[in-house]
Amino acid sequence: MVSVLAAVTAYTVDGYLFFEQVSTQEDTTEVVVPAGRAGKVDDVEWKASVARTKAPAGSRHGPDVAWMKIDIIQKVLSDGSATLTGLPGDLRLHDRAGRSWAVELGSGDRPSDRLEVGREYALQGLAVVPVAVADQVELAFTPSAYRSDTPTDDLFKRPTTPEPPRTTLRFRR
Repeated sequence: MVSVLAAVTAYTVDGYLFFEQVSTQEDTTEVVVPAGRAGKVDDVEWKASVARTKAPAGSRHGPDVAWMKIDIIQKVLSDGSATLTGLPGDLRLHDRAGRSWAVELGSGDRPSDRLEVGREYALQGLAVVPVAVADQVELAFTPSAYRSDTPTDDLFKRPTTPEPPRTTLRFRR
């Protein structure tokens, strides 16, 4: 009985330490992208815009919130980055006071295996923010490092070396 308890505890602690290492990576570099310009990460160019839009039909939100339309354009600049097909993560709108709101992102018109070099792929999202900050919120997200050509067995292997710093793009308005 004690050996079973020890084995379960060791397995649980090992799993938690792995989760903590992967999910709490603090090495994040923020790149501020001037309004109307593109940000570049891993030979992939990203453009983004944020604008007010009408509430979807059937919306239950009142007049104190604004619906925001998020348009993101991704363009692969080199063949070595054509398999970076993962959707960006941690999409949030931020105001000057440091508050943030989640962005719901659609899947877009992207293939899941390989992106064409030089072609622009569009992603669209929606968010709800207070009316008072609708004209100042800025989009931030972290481009995915997932590669579609990664062998399935390698997806479940624990990294043996420290992960490179993540890059977060913040688009000014």
